[in-house]
Order: sequence, then structure tokens, then C-alpha cells
Amino acid sequence: MDFSPVVTYVESVLRKEKNVPGCELRIMRGHETLLRHSSGVRDYAGKEPLRSDDIYFMYSCTKPMTCAAAMQLVERGIISLDDPVSKYLPEFQNAFLLKDGMPAAPQNTMTIRHLFTMSAGFNYNRATQPIQDTIAANPHAGTVELVNALVRSPLEFEPGTKFLYSMCHDVLAAVVEIASGQRFSAYMQENIWEPLGMKDIGFQLPEEKQCRLVALYECDGPGHYQPFSNPREFNLTDCYDSGGAGLYATADDYALFADAMACGGKGATGARILKPETIDLMRTDQLGSYVMDTRFGCAAGPGYGYGLGVRTLIDKSQGQRSSLGEFGWDGAAGSYIMIDPKYDLSIFFAMHVRAWPTLIGCGHAPIRDLTYEVLGI
Repeated sequence: MDFSPVVTYVESVLRKEKNVPGCELRIMRGHETLLRHSSGVRDYAGKEPLRSDDIYFMYSCTKPMTCAAAMQLVERGIISLDDPVSKYLPEFQNAFLLKDGMPAAPQNTMTIRHLFTMSAGFNYNRATQPIQDTIAANPHAGTVELVNALVRSPLEFEPGTKFLYSMCHDVLAAVVEIASGQRFSAYMQENIWEPLGMKDIGFQLPEEKQCRLVALYECDGPGHYQPFSNPREFNLTDCYDSGGAGLYATADDYALFADAMACGGKGATGARILKPETIDLMRTDQLGSYVMDTRFGCAAGPGYGYGLGVRTLIDKSQGQRSSLGEFGWDGAAGSYIMIDPKYDLSIFFAMHVRAWPTLIGCGHAPIRDLTYEVLGI
């Protein structure tokens, strides 16, 4: 099978025209790796080529994995999508909004579903006074402790009435901790990473793996970069597992998760992490049915709605080649995951450039469409 059109796009458009420093691409179908492509450099000096065991910060590509972990608990009957968040995090009974400048209890009960769909009323401000005060009092504060601090600031809106990209999935990680009785990273290790054979993934990068971390850039204009100074910005302490943006991983490891989700929840190892019907629920659009003002935008291009923590393709009128219900997400440094259960097909792309939309725009979409073209589907 000739994937040269995909490789040509990566090399001629992303690498040469857009000046992406380095990137990796994995395309898998039914547990078989169809394309494993690596290109460019891993360091600021531009002299050291990428290596097969390089590690990337996943940023928001953490979110689909967090949602898969939480959906395992839904499958097992341990949590329900319509449970109040306060059932697991009692401090959330004190959630409030500001009305005419005064604190007021929300009229709508914040539910687990609202966390999945980014409609709980939170924002993405990680530097609120309650969070800062909690870290000052305990520099090793864990996920639950810091998420409890989050709710001491006012909500942006009534839960369930709007979409706002936010720390909802960090809260979801805290719910998993409480419901499972395990630290979130330990739960992920036992229920997703180890079953799928993922060895180079986690929330806190060990000292011995620091040398494998690809240099992180920040795009300050088309083709212009500078070192990014705060790569651990979402992992607020050494004990905080950010379910929204805290993971690091190799491209090979993350591709194993994408492959399992594309194959009905079953990994190449034979382990099943989710049932096919659970994955179908995750990729069912949620915003159109109950969020009045979506404010939803998708960096993967037009045609997408939002399911339970993932974008999901709901409209192919602009020529998208993937199937309706194809789903995934992307990350702040340019990582991209695409999963199509209809064809057991997955794509994972990694790069390390913050503010990447300035550089490549919807640059992932041609990788998607060219892949389907090559496969003739």
C-alpha cells in the first residue's frame, strides 16, 4: 500500500512549507501499523534528528483517555452520567454563580455528563486565588484537593446551558479517583496503560526519561519559534494528575490507545478496555440536544460536534473523507488523534509546537483525507 501522498504532504507542506521542526505519524488499522513516519529534529539547535523513543507532551490529547477511563466506571455501574458531581466531590455542593454581583446557588444540578461535555460552567483559569492558596499551603496537593479549590471560584454559567472549553476533565479525573479509590495515574496504569502494553506514558516524567523529551517550541509567527518556558503548566504539582492536559507519551504508546478505541475497545494485546457500545455513546453528539449556546469550535476543521469528551464528525457536506462518527481530539502542542471504528482505523500525529494553529491551521485534516484516499475507503 502506497502512503507516499501522506508522506509527501507531511514533508512538503508541514515540514517544508509550514516549517514544522519535527513530527511523527502513526496510522493503524485493525492492530496493524500501516505507516510509521518520523521527520525533522528534536532540539532547538536543529541538529539532532527525532528518535523512535522520543517523548512528547500530549496536552489535550489527554482528554480522550481520561474520558475512556471514566466511561469504564460507567460501564461497570460505579458512576452514572446523570449522577450529581457532588455525590463524589461533596465540596461541589457549594458551587455558585454571581448574579448581580452576589453569590447564588445554580438552579441546575451539575452532573457527570456536564463534565464530559464541557458544560459544567467552569473555565480554564488555573491561577485562581483558591488554587494558588491551596498550592501555597501544600506544594504537593493532589488532584482532588486542587479540584476542590476550583469550585471556590464562581461558575461562568448555569450547568448544562453552554459549552466552554475548561477544566471539566480535570474534575472528571478527580471523580475517577474518588469512585475507584485509586490515584488517577494508578487507575490509568492498571486499567488502560498496562492492558494495552503502553510503557512510556504518564503524568510525571521520571528523571531517567527527561533526556528523551523532545524540545518544546512556541510559535510566535508563521515559521518562527522560541523555546517554551513552562512545559509542565498543567501539572500544577508533582501529585496533580491533570485529566485535561497532563500526559506525556511516545507516539508508539499513544497510537496503541487510538488503535484499541478504533477496534471496538480491544487492543493489540487482546485486552479490552471498553465495549463497542460504550465507544458509540462517547462519539454520539451531545451539544445539539441539550446545550443552548454551544460556542463549540474544532481545530480539525468543519463538520464536527462534541460527544462525551471527544469531537465527533456529524456533517460530511464539505467533502470530509472519514466516516460519520469518526472522533478524537488534538493537543496544544499539535498532537492529533483520529479514530474511525467503522474501518478499525486510527491516526496519531505528534509535534511539539505551542500555538500551532498559527503555523498549520487545520493542517491535520489533509492527513485524515489523504489516508482514506490511499486506502480507497
